[in-house]
Amino acid sequence: MDNDIISNAKTVHVSRRGFLKKSAVFAGGAIITQKELFADNSNVKTLKLHNIHENKTYKAEFYEKDHYKLRGLFEVNKAFIDYRAKEITRIDVGLINLLYDINLHIGLDKAFSVISGYRSEKTNAKLRRSMRGVAKKSYHIKGQAVDIYVPGVSLRKLKDVAVGLGRGGVGYYPRSNFIHVDVGPVRKWRRG
Repeated sequence: MDNDIISNAKTVHVSRRGFLKKSAVFAGGAIITQKELFADNSNVKTLKLHNIHENKTYKAEFYEKDHYKLRGLFEVNKAFIDYRAKEITRIDVGLINLLYDINLHIGLDKAFSVISGYRSEKTNAKLRRSMRGVAKKSYHIKGQAVDIYVPGVSLRKLKDVAVGLGRGGVGYYPRSNFIHVDVGPVRKWRRG
């Protein structure tokens, strides 16, 4: 086996009711059909991520033929760098897949602008002292959250798609022009 891939041995069992529920996800007031939900038949998953603080764009091909690709996952880790501490960590594949699924609904050619990805505990503590609303046990510390926007895509649409997928927390920050997504419990909030 190529050392650039890791096996994805996870099997998912979905009941008929669960399948039907996932076949009609609401996003932005429109129904996402079963065909759209399962439209990606390529077996190759790629994300484009633009780190706004470093002004660098990363193209991460992170999944192919039922395997995660280490090089692609590492590209995501680099794009999510804690630029204040100059540290990276392993980003949760659940978050990576969530971003990929959001991108399916907004256009695969779009790059996510990353405002804040991983945060070291030290960076998070510093932000808590200087900003309102920074969680003490932030999912950013665990590599399970990111603050993003997508040039050319309305923030409301981005938020609606993320909420419609129902796979974690979604924070809507219209005054600051970003949304927060994480793979923690399903919840949503608005600030500003």
